[in-house]
Amino acid sequence: MLKFGIKSAVLGSAVYYTIDKGVWKDSATTSALYEELEKGVSPYVGELKKQIPYELPPLPTNDRISYLFKYYWNSGVKATFSFLIDLPTHTSYAAGKAYEFINSTLEAGEQSASAKQENK
Repeated sequence: MLKFGIKSAVLGSAVYYTIDKGVWKDSATTSALYEELEKGVSPYVGELKKQIPYELPPLPTNDRISYLFKYYWNSGVKATFSFLIDLPTHTSYAAGKAYEFINSTLEAGEQSASAKQENK
């Protein structure tokens, strides 16, 4: 219960912080916040580059992030509706397989019961 409480507090704090900073407002505010974050992180990234011999890729531009967000959102919507379209087919297939499994299990149980009765 304590673990759940801590996780809930962390999540609530994160949501409150993003609302307070304006992440969920209009796109101009979000873009300004992103640029501010990029400027704030840049010195630390420079220090990290000196310590790690691996070159980090540059942060994506706002246009690229917007495109990727739209692309993956649309992919998720398409996958969801594809699942919903195929749901009756998959449900009937699963019901048929369940029926076959239950039927074969019951037949095997009846055969073992009749074999036990014959052995007595």
